[in-house]
Amino acid sequence: MNHNKLTDSEFLEYYCESAEIIFNNGEEQVIYIKDKDLNFHYLSQAHIRNISNNGFFVANEDNITEEMRELHKKLKQLAYEQDDKIRQELKSADFIYIDVYDRVGFVHKRPIVNPATGNFVGLLGMVKPFEMPNILSLIYKMHGVKYGIANQSAKNPQKYKISEKQLMVLFLYLNKYSNTEVAKIMTTLGFKISATTVNDHLENLKYIFEVRTKEQLIEKAIALGYNLFIPAQFLKIGSFELEDEAIIAG
Repeated sequence: MNHNKLTDSEFLEYYCESAEIIFNNGEEQVIYIKDKDLNFHYLSQAHIRNISNNGFFVANEDNITEEMRELHKKLKQLAYEQDDKIRQELKSADFIYIDVYDRVGFVHKRPIVNPATGNFVGLLGMVKPFEMPNILSLIYKMHGVKYGIANQSAKNPQKYKISEKQLMVLFLYLNKYSNTEVAKIMTTLGFKISATTVNDHLENLKYIFEVRTKEQLIEKAIALGYNLFIPAQFLKIGSFELEDEAIIAG
């Protein structure tokens, strides 16, 4: 087959057939392909099994509340607008997608262009769970450094029962924000709190986690994965473009 002589519709079909081979060979990759009109044209088997068989993150809108249905409607419109931007600019983009069930996904979208015509023929979307790597732990691992219990791999963020505000404070504190910064961030997000109260929460968390110092609290909480456990109060249903990239300085 001469790929440089395919029509736009033929190229899209060829692309989907190739995706069927690449992504359904035991890879369990959640993939979807849209056509030039941004209608779903192909779903990988992993997408059908793990998300839905109709392309959207909600398999049956009859089983959700009216409020969730309205949020889902807005979310679909937002996703369409982002897809249309990719269609117009022919540039890839990454997004954090939070659905009405508070599932968080990382979505990479890229345009599909027919090399024979230069036309946009569709869009490829790749979905996977959103990951927040522990950078310090990764750096230690690169250098073969073992640092107390922070290197343990047993993750259990549900081991201790803590309040919503305690979880918010702990999450920000584990991500290297000071008491004052934690208070400012939470207050900006609508959870009014003072730096003194933040410190009180940290003192109570030391007791809950059965440690004596804040350094031990950090180690134990990271070992249990609390630095990756995003408080639901910090999340908002929607699809948000990622624009920050890590830069190696020096």
